[in-house]
Amino acid sequence: MTFANQAGIQHEAIGEIGDEAFIVEGRKLAVFTSARLDGRQPRLTEAVIVVHGALRNAGDYFRSIKKAPHRLVVAPQFLTEDDVRGAEDRAGYLHWGTEDWKGGLGEVSSFTVMDELLRGLKAFPGLRRVTLVGNSAGGQFVNRYAAVGRGPDELAVPVRFVVANPSTYLYFDTDRRTGDSFVPHDAAEVDQWRYGFSGVLPDYLGAARSGDDHFERYAGRDVVYLLGAQDADRGAALLEIHPAAEAQGRTRVERGEIYHAYLRHKAGRDVHRLVRVPGVGHDAAEMFGSRQGRACIYGPRRWIRRR
Repeated sequence: MTFANQAGIQHEAIGEIGDEAFIVEGRKLAVFTSARLDGRQPRLTEAVIVVHGALRNAGDYFRSIKKAPHRLVVAPQFLTEDDVRGAEDRAGYLHWGTEDWKGGLGEVSSFTVMDELLRGLKAFPGLRRVTLVGNSAGGQFVNRYAAVGRGPDELAVPVRFVVANPSTYLYFDTDRRTGDSFVPHDAAEVDQWRYGFSGVLPDYLGAARSGDDHFERYAGRDVVYLLGAQDADRGAALLEIHPAAEAQGRTRVERGEIYHAYLRHKAGRDVHRLVRVPGVGHDAAEMFGSRQGRACIYGPRRWIRRR
C-alpha cells in the first residue's frame, strides 16, 4: 500500500541541526531559538513555537518566523533514525521513527517534549501569549497535540494553535463525509491513530483513550486552520494517499475544509476558525509571511473568535 506521494524523501538525513540543546528526560532535543531558554529575558512578552514538516528542516522554519525584541522564537527538531544513524556527534539526541513524532509516539513521546518546552516558558515572567504553529507534517503535529496535549493547560497565558496545510487530521469518531453528510465509516483502518482513536495509541494518552475524552477540550481551544488556497495538487510530494487519508478528502485544502465542517457537525456549533491564503500552495515561508498568516501568528487574540 502506498503511504504518500514520494514518501522516500523523508528518509534523507537532515544536514543542519539545531544549535542549542533542550534537555528532556535526560536526553538532548535539538532546537533553534532566538534567546536562551532560561528566563533571563524579562522583556519577552510573546513566544512562538514553530514545528517543522516531514523533512525536519527546523532551521528553515525558524528563519521563516518574524523576529522581534519582545518575541521568543523556538523551533524544536524532531530528528529521525535516518538523521542519527552512523553520526557519532548526534548519538545523544532524541530521535523518532519517521512517522512516530507526528503523532506522539516514540520512547519519549514528542507530545512530552512539547509539554516540557511549554513548561520551560514559565521561566519568562513577562510572557503574555504563546502561539504553537506548524505547516505540513508540523500542522499534523499541532492538530494532534492541541487535541490531547496537557502542557497548554498548565500555562497561565493563552495558547493559540495554528494548523497550516497538514496532509491529514485527527478525527474524534468514525464519522467521515459522504456526499453532503457525515456518516460512520465502516473501514476500521480509517480510524487508526493518528487519524482516529483506534489501534496503537500513544502511551502519553494514559487512560483517556477515546475521542470523547478529548473533544470538548479541543473544541474549546483557540485553533486556526490556515490553508493555502493553491495547496490542491493530488500529486503533491508527501500528500498522504492511503485509505485513512483518502477518507478525509482528496487534497490538503479540501481535507482542511472538510475537517472544519466535521467539527461543526460534531459540536453542533461553530468551532475554531478557517483562514484561506490566496495564491499560496504548500510553502511554509509564504504561508507564515502572508497577511493572513501574520495575523494568525502575531495578531491580537481578539482577531479570532474562539467559539
